[in-house]
Amino acid sequence: MRGDLERREKELNALRLALNQDPTNIELADRYWAVIGFAQSGGAVRDAYGEAAVASSAGAAALARASRDLFRRTGEMPKAVHFNEKLIQALKHHLGTLTGQDHSNVEWVLQRLGVIP
Repeated sequence: MRGDLERREKELNALRLALNQDPTNIELADRYWAVIGFAQSGGAVRDAYGEAAVASSAGAAALARASRDLFRRTGEMPKAVHFNEKLIQALKHHLGTLTGQDHSNVEWVLQRLGVIP
């Protein structure tokens, strides 16, 4: 059991370092999000996907998808404390370029933050 925890912690540290070096890499963010498991939270969504969401519509979609999944599993809503103005503006910008479920998820996040009706 302890060996599993140590291995998981090493993997998390490696992923954190990799994300710090390449914060717009959605694949790394997805891996990080999967590995943190029970520690998933709104702050972790931002940490994993925030820079990717600022950089691209695919990143915005990934952040919103993780936020929605977190809500479905835990009931935790997106909170303003996890979203700075730069991130909110990026989500609003990317909303216009997204379609289908990605659009719906980003819109849902913005509505929960009270940014759009």
